[in-house]
Amino acid sequence: MHDLLNYRHLYYFWVVSQEGSISAAARKLEMTPQTISSQLARLEAQMGKSLFTQVGRQLELTEAARTVLPFADQIFMLGEQLQQTLASDSTPRQRFNIGVADALPKTVAQQLLAKAHNPHTRLCCIEGSPDELMAKLALHQLDVVLADRPATQGALRLESQLLAQCPVMILASPTLAARYGEAFPASLNGAPMLLPTRDSTLRIQLDLWFSAQQIVPDIVGEFADSALMQAFGIAGIGLYPSPIITPEAIPSEQLQTLGHLNGLFTDYYAIYVAKKINHPALDQLLSAAK
Repeated sequence: MHDLLNYRHLYYFWVVSQEGSISAAARKLEMTPQTISSQLARLEAQMGKSLFTQVGRQLELTEAARTVLPFADQIFMLGEQLQQTLASDSTPRQRFNIGVADALPKTVAQQLLAKAHNPHTRLCCIEGSPDELMAKLALHQLDVVLADRPATQGALRLESQLLAQCPVMILASPTLAARYGEAFPASLNGAPMLLPTRDSTLRIQLDLWFSAQQIVPDIVGEFADSALMQAFGIAGIGLYPSPIITPEAIPSEQLQTLGHLNGLFTDYYAIYVAKKINHPALDQLLSAAK
């Protein structure tokens, strides 16, 4: 078993790296340079790596030290934040780290996460590809990932729970809605259409649906970002599909609904690492879905 890292020694290394010299660090810490030097020597012996090289009168970080420093930054900056939080009179909010797959419409993500919001939680959301987010989930940098497909089975014990099943609507600006709203959905044949990119689950479903209905839309744009697709839809560039949880999600002054693509639904999942004790906001999100 490896010896536990001495965080006091690591703290001295961190201060020396910030101050640029042992003497400057000694003045800041109100210690003798000899004491700090001996503590650094013990840290280097424990790590089996040299952390500083002497260049003239200056210390320079070794490659090993450059690897260690970002970890030390996180450890001691978090420590400072902890002290500030504990010194505060207010009750701190608990961070709920969420990864949102870039294929999810922003309105859907917002409505799903509204179920996990409470006065004691701070929602911290990042967006990315499912693979990127799963990697962060594996490193415990995220509490949950919202995606349009369940997790694939792998070495990591991941759970997937269905949060919502949404009908897919076709939306358009008022001008295009007036032109293509009659005889829906046959009117979609040849209509200017904005679609998700071909690697998305929704696009695969749409292609199959159009083929079954013998409808060939005029694809005028493909988008990985659903918010950008909506912006082009509002501008009247084309019709576009959107999963809708509730009608309130549609900006009615800018868009109108042509109709629902019969039989077409999209599923949205919460993916998380199975634990005996989950984050309270995750439990709230899963309970709301049930």
